[in-house]
Amino acid sequence: MLRQKIKCHKFGNRYEKEHFFILNKGNNAGKPLPEYCANCFVFLADDVEEKDFYFFLFYGLWQGGLFRPFITGSVIPFIRIDDLHSVVNEASLKVSSKPNEVDAVVKMMKDLDTYNDVLSKKIALIKQTKKALMYKMLR
Repeated sequence: MLRQKIKCHKFGNRYEKEHFFILNKGNNAGKPLPEYCANCFVFLADDVEEKDFYFFLFYGLWQGGLFRPFITGSVIPFIRIDDLHSVVNEASLKVSSKPNEVDAVVKMMKDLDTYNDVLSKKIALIKQTKKALMYKMLR
């Protein structure tokens, strides 16, 4: 079932369905991304709920380092799409038996992402204020 949903992304393709991208090269292989960058797979979801479920499943697997054993390559590390399928299939089977917990975790992860964005903006403003203070002092 998941094999039809994860595909190799080709630059320039547009997707009508809900989707997100999965980094396939580098030490962060397996990391889900909302926007395209070079060297990505694409996950094509049927609806927003499925997209959120799998996005945060990938995010949790990546944060937990569960893709790391499958990253190969001596010069340019990468993950194979079959290895990605096997890890995600196994994890989704374990998680699917707990739908209420999954919904709660997805909601918390969304809230934490929002909070992270707010904090990032505040940190940027603090840096900008520090610069302005130094320029004012040195003027």
